[in-house]
Amino acid sequence: MKNKRKLSILPVTLLMLFAAGACDNTDYTERTPCDNSIYLSMAETKTSETMTFNKTITKLEKEFTARLAFPADAEVSVGITVDPSRVVDYNMRNNTSYDVLPTKHYRLEANETAIPAGKLNSQPVHIYFNDLTELEIDKAYLCPVTLTSAQGIGLLDGSSTYWYVVKRSSAITTAVNLQYCYIEVPGFYVPNGSQEPSGNAAHLNGMKAVTYEMIVRINKFDDNTDISSLMGIEGHLCFRVGDAGFPRQQLQVETPAGKFPESSKAKLLNAGEWYHLALTYDIATKTIIFYVNGKEQSRNTDYSSTSFNEINLANRVQESSPGKGDGDWLFYIGRSYNDRWLIDRQLNGNVCEVRIWDVARTPQEIWENMYDINNPTTEEHLAAYWKFNEGTGNDIKDYSRWGNNAQIVRYWKDSQSKNEYEVKDEDLWPSGLEVPQVNKKE
Repeated sequence: MKNKRKLSILPVTLLMLFAAGACDNTDYTERTPCDNSIYLSMAETKTSETMTFNKTITKLEKEFTARLAFPADAEVSVGITVDPSRVVDYNMRNNTSYDVLPTKHYRLEANETAIPAGKLNSQPVHIYFNDLTELEIDKAYLCPVTLTSAQGIGLLDGSSTYWYVVKRSSAITTAVNLQYCYIEVPGFYVPNGSQEPSGNAAHLNGMKAVTYEMIVRINKFDDNTDISSLMGIEGHLCFRVGDAGFPRQQLQVETPAGKFPESSKAKLLNAGEWYHLALTYDIATKTIIFYVNGKEQSRNTDYSSTSFNEINLANRVQESSPGKGDGDWLFYIGRSYNDRWLIDRQLNGNVCEVRIWDVARTPQEIWENMYDINNPTTEEHLAAYWKFNEGTGNDIKDYSRWGNNAQIVRYWKDSQSKNEYEVKDEDLWPSGLEVPQVNKKE
């Protein structure tokens, strides 16, 4: 049986606090050598959380517990409240001027909880955020959840208040983290013995032009790979960053017509920065173009090959060569070929707004529609459109009229220890994201 572990973050900050401030090294005090303390569970590693959400979201919910440093012999009652006066503390520490969240927009499930004898945690407590569409867009509010008392046990200073920063944003606020997963589209694949893809995807074969679009933030260019796979089919039309002989941070594509563009250290992407990336290719005009944030980065007007006279994205190609098993040469997002555990071409980053068009979009069209497509089901040339706005689960809706929904394949395996890890929703769907809009008119 494989050894499964959970991805987690150790509460190093909290442990250091206990070691430095909560323990008494003398042997003549009436206290125990290390006094017990109570704190908020979410304050173990940080004191605030930015809840940035799409302007259409109406309600949200958060869960937390009151927690002891070590179990107590008797039940401990704990008071909880939202304390507007703590907003001043936050603003002074962070040089901000946020307003307190109006009381109509939150409801604390209970003002008291208890930690049972011999236990570390209370039962979960929920705070509900309501009527969020009434909040001003792009304005941040503070909701400070605070422990008010603990029966017979002191509160841990610095971890008894947790500030929720609540912001209704006009920007994109949801994107999947592909570090621990990749995306496949089952409807694109041709079952054995068939000539057509299993889904509504025949229009993706025989194309004479194409546009790939996506919004991406690469968290890290990993040391164990020269390539970060974005989307496409290896060896046919694979959009990626880096390659052997290319800078690891340069956009690149490989097709039967060759690699594009030329290697250049002047065309590097930065880790941790959001980009809208686009690739257009028109077979008739032999023109291939890369766009970064709506601006042309690279162009070739003589990009062609006799073996690349049509684009086929909904074909399963059977391979019998050693190491190239069935499923290696398919359309993926965030993955290239190779066994699923070999993550040497994995994309360590967040993606959203992934689109395929069956035409080469114009520069104006790309610039104007980088962050959203109005009425996507009426767009004639929109061949696939995954927004990645779900925020949970594995099912990704195709917003085009074709309805070829995508699927998250969760995995993560340590290449050294061979241990498999459980991948949770919070690993795949991080909170607090906000994609800057470079084409936004002020």
